[in-house]
Amino acid sequence: MQRIESYSDIVSHASAIAAEGRKKTVVVAAAQDADVIDAVVQAESDGFLNGILVGDRDKIVQLAEQQNLNLDKMQLVHETDVMKAANLAVRFASEGKADAIMKGFLPTSALLKTILDKQYKLRGKKTISHCAVLDIPGYHKLINFTDGGMVVDPDKNQKLGIMENAILVSQALGLSPAKVAIAAPTNMIGDKLPRAVIDIEQLIPEARKRFPDIEIDGPFPLDLALHRESAKHRHLDSKVAGDADVYLFDSIEACNISAKALINFGDTVFAGLIVGAKVPISLVSRTDTSRNKKASLAIACILADYYQQSKIWEG
Repeated sequence: MQRIESYSDIVSHASAIAAEGRKKTVVVAAAQDADVIDAVVQAESDGFLNGILVGDRDKIVQLAEQQNLNLDKMQLVHETDVMKAANLAVRFASEGKADAIMKGFLPTSALLKTILDKQYKLRGKKTISHCAVLDIPGYHKLINFTDGGMVVDPDKNQKLGIMENAILVSQALGLSPAKVAIAAPTNMIGDKLPRAVIDIEQLIPEARKRFPDIEIDGPFPLDLALHRESAKHRHLDSKVAGDADVYLFDSIEACNISAKALINFGDTVFAGLIVGAKVPISLVSRTDTSRNKKASLAIACILADYYQQSKIWEG
């Protein structure tokens, strides 16, 4: 499989999957959001998904008309109550009628609570975490920042679960081995950074045992993880420094702030996913652009196809 290293590669690969006869269906919970509708229509026009819009039909149609968007090829399911819309959307995925779920105009917590409801059998055995796959101008490939949306204060075992999810995304993008950098404010680790000491002494050795298809190193500050010249200047003997695929943060705050700074002020394209359930969940902010939402749809289709082709959730 060819490596996927940019936003355009994400969309192209999702389209190639569809062209090979494996077009995915994405169901949107509470779809009455202008940018969500725009992104789904664009994605359908590009040919890489079929869309099911669950929500307030009148509002969905009104928003589409305001943007001159054609909904003729979309399946619309009318439900004005957002929690009932979430349940309907999740049921589509649970019954195999949708391959991925996208959050529309409802709280993230409401959608996740529904997805994790035992009746739908979508909860996997893995940690549930968020991956922010970023196409940063100036970086030579995609970088996955994690976790900026789910696990607030991860311990060692949760970090291993977050890492496992990020590695799954990397494998779906054709990255082998995935290069994982552990985050820290400095690579000069001392007693004042006890978590970094735990990462060095426990997390990294355990990850090397558990995940054979990775290169892992650190802890590294962001510049040493992503900037080749900075890594060379420090004379780091590392396959990861300056070339990371995954940047594993120590807290939800640090990851969220870093990603949003790049998205809002650095013209970075953002594809957001929740990973760990049996279907990918396309998750972006309500304020994200239709471009970012389209990127998130495309990567959800790619991950769904990887799950199916690799039989990740079977057995």
